[in-house]
Amino acid sequence: MTISNDTPIGTPDDDLYSLDPFAKAIAKSIESMAAPGGLVLAINGPWGSGKSSAINLIRHHLAEPVGRGEIVPVEFNPWWFAGADALTLLFFQELSIVIGQSLPERIRRSLARLGEGVSAFGPVLGAAANLKTPGFGGAISGVSKWLGKLMQSKRTVEQEHRIVAQALAAQKKRFLVIIDDIDRLNPDDALTIFRLVKSVGRLPNVIYLLSFDRALAERAVAERFPSEGPSYLEKIVQSAFDIPPPLVDILRQRVLITAAAVMGDPPERHITRFMNVFFDVVAPLIRTPRDVVRLENDLRSRWPAIAGEVDRADFMALSALKLANPDVYRAIRSHPDELCDAARDPMTRTDGLAERYDRMLGLDQASPDYPRLRRTMMRLFPRLEGIWSNVFHDSADHGADRLVCSRKHFPTYFAYSISEDVLPAEQIAELIRRADDVAFVQGYLRERLAHRRRDGSTQAALTLEELTIRALDVDAAKVVPLITAIFAMADDLDVESDQKRGFSIGSNNLRIHWLVNKIVTDRFKEDQRDEIYAAAMATASVAWCCDFARRCMRDYETDGKGEHRRDPIVGGVIARQFQGLALERLREAAADNSLVVNGSLTSLLFQWKDWTSVDEVRAWTDQELVNDAFVIAMARATASVAWSHSMGFGDMGDRVARPSTRVDLKPYAEILDVKRLEERVAEVAQRTDLSPQQRQAIETFRTSPRGSHGRWGGDDDG
Repeated sequence: MTISNDTPIGTPDDDLYSLDPFAKAIAKSIESMAAPGGLVLAINGPWGSGKSSAINLIRHHLAEPVGRGEIVPVEFNPWWFAGADALTLLFFQELSIVIGQSLPERIRRSLARLGEGVSAFGPVLGAAANLKTPGFGGAISGVSKWLGKLMQSKRTVEQEHRIVAQALAAQKKRFLVIIDDIDRLNPDDALTIFRLVKSVGRLPNVIYLLSFDRALAERAVAERFPSEGPSYLEKIVQSAFDIPPPLVDILRQRVLITAAAVMGDPPERHITRFMNVFFDVVAPLIRTPRDVVRLENDLRSRWPAIAGEVDRADFMALSALKLANPDVYRAIRSHPDELCDAARDPMTRTDGLAERYDRMLGLDQASPDYPRLRRTMMRLFPRLEGIWSNVFHDSADHGADRLVCSRKHFPTYFAYSISEDVLPAEQIAELIRRADDVAFVQGYLRERLAHRRRDGSTQAALTLEELTIRALDVDAAKVVPLITAIFAMADDLDVESDQKRGFSIGSNNLRIHWLVNKIVTDRFKEDQRDEIYAAAMATASVAWCCDFARRCMRDYETDGKGEHRRDPIVGGVIARQFQGLALERLREAAADNSLVVNGSLTSLLFQWKDWTSVDEVRAWTDQELVNDAFVIAMARATASVAWSHSMGFGDMGDRVARPSTRVDLKPYAEILDVKRLEERVAEVAQRTDLSPQQRQAIETFRTSPRGSHGRWGGDDDG
């Protein structure tokens, strides 16, 4: 991928912005111009508008008269030198080298002496050493000898100028002195160039072609000569040509072509938003060819690092802002929590909120850019529409599309790499593409279970969340094998490390419920759902089988008015079949002792009791109390952790949740001989071969306070 070095173009074949007709017209004028008293032409244009390219094209179109000897080009690069004396000295030295070739030796010496006469002769040798470009320092000794010869002259500057002017007036050829990028000089050096051209530099048959930003040049003049203003330049330049602004549509089209080449075309469903962001955010910032080059280079250099991990439109928009409005870009980068996601909160005070956001982002209402920047921010961060325009959006798709307004994906736009809290887009795309491959799906989920994040949780939770967000991207024909794969390993996925703490709600069990809501319940009719869920339940793991069956049956519970609590997700017959299947699985797990090692042991015991009788469950637990593994499992299960916040006074409450552990045996009294359990725990505690985890479970049970937490409850399936 090629990065442009912003080198000016040299031939019409390289012209992308219709600059060549302009350059060709100037070249034709120069070719036909007579300059008996000398002439100064200027090409005006802002930084990045293509002035240097225009000069190169003018050179190209003057190739024939130059080849015939009618025009002799003289290049002078003022930014190679620093200081008025050095500029003056080298200016005339350059003229004497090129123009002097057409003049007798004595005239050439007179031309050289003009530089000595105009400069402050004493400091010239020191100024000659003050050269910016390597290689010129070695010429100092030669300059010294040259100056020594000049000192022998007794003529005045006016006399030397008259001698040179008479000799040049007799010439049939014209000399074209090109001085580009004068506006790159500091104000004093720029004024030196203008002074030289205005005074002794004006010679017969010498045409100057100057290039500068007129606004910057006038500002430099105004700083030194406040009374002069624009008239100063008008006294110097006889004819000025303003660089024609390129057609805006051409500049924008160039950016779009590069964006497609670098990032690829956006998916069809994203095209409308892509173009909205482009026209509201990017297009207003593209004013010159250099703007195009800078944005193109930024895209080429940064996109490969996060290709596919972020939204194309948002990435390009932030790149454009970084180059054109760096203060706004920095403000965005510094305030993710204030800008990302967030639905309308009726409890949030909004008085003065719009103005606070203006200040946070550095937006000035008096600036002509204020409406554009507000529109930019609302296009990238829909939350701001609620603040500034009282228009609110659903943020459900922000994460699915990896937009910058998604809090989870926001850091990727600025770090150029994805965090451990985000799964690579390519992986998710492959998972969705191979959703009908049960072995692949389960293998991927097991890999994510093994991948721990810094907070101890696994990436399995991220996978379930991402699948939920991308539910509609899963082909309908692949839903059955995908759900079957997840149902079969749901118990393995329901790990404690992925459970949210404090006032947050979330576990992998809940995430699977939320996933099936989006991928099945919300997409298919009841008869289709019956078939999908029946196929998946055939191989579902025991705890999930019971949990899902309970959910399906609960949908048929009625309130005081005889109405269902919620719309059933399967038919009544299927719901009862699921209950029968779950009870059968429970009894099988109890018989082969796999129930003992199930992480949902206690909830399964209560579910078993609800579907059969206390006696059946009690008979099994009485039998299992002789099993140390069952005792350890119950010790672990009956010790529960609650998380709470201290409200405190004023702003001095707890910042984080505080855990507390209690053992509450009262709820188990029906299904378990709790006294016998305590005795057995004491016996198991005497063993010396317990693993650290088993030892911790036993000691926590023995040392924790007895009693309930009085915890809140709630639905577990969204």
